Amino acid sequence: MNPHKWRVRAAAIAVLLAVTELAVRTLGWVDFPIYAVDDEIGYFPQPNQSGAFLQKNRWVFNNRSMGIEAPWKPSGRTDVLLIGNSVILGGNNYDQPDKVAPQMQSHMDAQCAIWPVATGGWSTVNEYRFLERFPDIIDGADFFVWEIMGHQMAGAQGWTYETVIPTHHPVWATGHVVRKLLREKFLQWTLPEPAGQVTDAAELASNYRQFDAALNQLQRASGKKPAGILFLYPDRRQLQGARQGLEWLVDRDKFELAAAAHGLVLIDIARYPQWTDAMYRDQVHPTAEGNAMLASILTQVLRRALPGC
Repeated sequence: MNPHKWRVRAAAIAVLLAVTELAVRTLGWVDFPIYAVDDEIGYFPQPNQSGAFLQKNRWVFNNRSMGIEAPWKPSGRTDVLLIGNSVILGGNNYDQPDKVAPQMQSHMDAQCAIWPVATGGWSTVNEYRFLERFPDIIDGADFFVWEIMGHQMAGAQGWTYETVIPTHHPVWATGHVVRKLLREKFLQWTLPEPAGQVTDAAELASNYRQFDAALNQLQRASGKKPAGILFLYPDRRQLQGARQGLEWLVDRDKFELAAAAHGLVLIDIARYPQWTDAMYRDQVHPTAEGNAMLASILTQVLRRALPGC
């Protein structure tokens, strides 16, 4: 091939790459939240950011990395922390109003505010460590609703990949999207075991004690009885087992003891007949309709515990 044809082809490739890059950015493929990596917490959303993934799914994090627009400012209202992982956060698959926290807020009276403390991939250990880092969140809370899933006490989930937990917006957007799609579709078998999921008995016992300490702090800050709600959330397979009469949560007794010790309300989503297989979009996360159903269940329980809401 003569040099002229090489130059023409190189120019065509350059134009194609430029057009693709522009399209990826214009369509909002890289308009996603970015995260801070932390040795103790693991990672959490950077504060004060917002956007719209694919130009339609809005997302926002306030000054305390909560998935809500209003800045964290406890007031004369009843301030309720909603603590959890991607089930609560929602993520890029949902528009902001379709996530659990905004759905709950839409059912609440004006004097009650829902403040989500949640990040995708977090375990219960990540969650209580985040609260320990920002004691003003605990001090300002009047009540809390805390999501509990199976196998979440072994340790904190750490940062994994830039395509999973981005710490910056990519310089080459097309490359980022291609790597993400390849990893999601074809390379799952190469993923390492999640950080913090293997631990010894002593460390596991320590994690339960620290969780109990966090509950104690929240209870004292609230000054209410009950001070909060623990809700047990099954994945799809666990729900199917529960409907067959099987125990889906191996450490249920630990959370029953914690609820009794701190005077908390304990509920199991698997025991609500309206929660069905149809509520899941995958093995773990709710559909938009599932978010609405979960918000409805939690709001009903919350209103019984806090009649003023």
